[in-house]
Amino acid sequence: MFKELLEKNRWYVVIGAILIQLALGSIYSWGTLTVFVSPYLGRDPAETIYIFGIGLIAFAVTMIQAGALVKKVGPQKTVLIGAIVIATGVFLSATMTTLIGLLLTYGLMFGLGIGLAYVVPIAIANLWFPDKKGMITGVAVAGFGAGSFIFNYLIKFFAPLGIPLMFILLAMFYFAFLIIGSAFMLDPPEGYMPSGWMPPAPKEGSLISSRDFERREIVKKMQFWLMWGSYFLSAMCGLMLIGTYGSFAKSDPNYLINSADLIVLTGSIGALFNGLGRISWGKLADLLNFKKALIIMMILQAFLFYFYFMTNMSIPFYFLFTGLIMFCFGGNLSLFPTATSDMFGTKNLGSNYGAMFTAYGVAGFIGAVAVNQIVLAFGGYFTLYIFLGTLSIIAAVLALLIKPITNK
Repeated sequence: MFKELLEKNRWYVVIGAILIQLALGSIYSWGTLTVFVSPYLGRDPAETIYIFGIGLIAFAVTMIQAGALVKKVGPQKTVLIGAIVIATGVFLSATMTTLIGLLLTYGLMFGLGIGLAYVVPIAIANLWFPDKKGMITGVAVAGFGAGSFIFNYLIKFFAPLGIPLMFILLAMFYFAFLIIGSAFMLDPPEGYMPSGWMPPAPKEGSLISSRDFERREIVKKMQFWLMWGSYFLSAMCGLMLIGTYGSFAKSDPNYLINSADLIVLTGSIGALFNGLGRISWGKLADLLNFKKALIIMMILQAFLFYFYFMTNMSIPFYFLFTGLIMFCFGGNLSLFPTATSDMFGTKNLGSNYGAMFTAYGVAGFIGAVAVNQIVLAFGGYFTLYIFLGTLSIIAAVLALLIKPITNK
């Protein structure tokens, strides 16, 4: 039934992908969740942040093996397994009253489930939309960014009912989104091509690979490590901004942007820019190529960081610059899956992007648990943001050095 639907209208894949990513993206609702969970545990948010950090590491590490599971049991069953792990972990969180307990359930188990399911909608969408890979990847991962926006409100609504009941209700919502979305996670027919579309003929020096590489092959190539380094640096910059824009705003009582309401509004604006960036940069990669889009994005990000400290003089500029950095940050999550698909082929994208995504996992863990220590190490926000702007330039240089794969 579902395969027939997809063959008639491939856009059902996008609906399924968005539903899955909405549930998985709720991991970034930790900023809201910790407001209720930390007092419940009797712990400081600086300690409970490790639940989030462990979740990100488990997410990234599990993705390395998720591609192999997809090959063994198929994309649909892989999402179902991820759904069971997530729902079980979050449901068990309702019984936990200690930090260690939540580290295992809402940290480790939740992260493991996300890692299993995350790459499936990206890989399946690429197979059904070879003519729009960048934009469709951006739409799919925009759901991941929007997930925290939706679940922030659900958490605020559920928490007053009691923390255990909140976790039970969240588990039910996650499971429902994933089950419905998984129904559309089916491979296209062998040799599938969209109606009226033919793949462009290979060109000399093209960044689009003429063959499909295995993960064991790509990790031996310089192109992989240039992309990995660029991904790590660029994502780290965005994550550090997410971790500091509020504390930067409150760091001086004379700043015009020290109002708590304005900081919350900034986060909402940033989330919208984040989602828009995933779609927009993906579309730009379709129009140009992933390499040019990456370089443009990282140079823009560098400029924004170099002048970000000056936004304390103007609330509109603070909103705009924060939003635009989030716009660039979102682009990483669509451009690097597209880059991995173009450079190393679509067939093994699940496995290959799992290896590439470890760059984001490492950046995410550092950004989550070490942000305050990093700010202290730099002696303030001015030097921190200048440093992040420089890292963005280095990320652009690494992207510039990416060359087509010549060996067959």
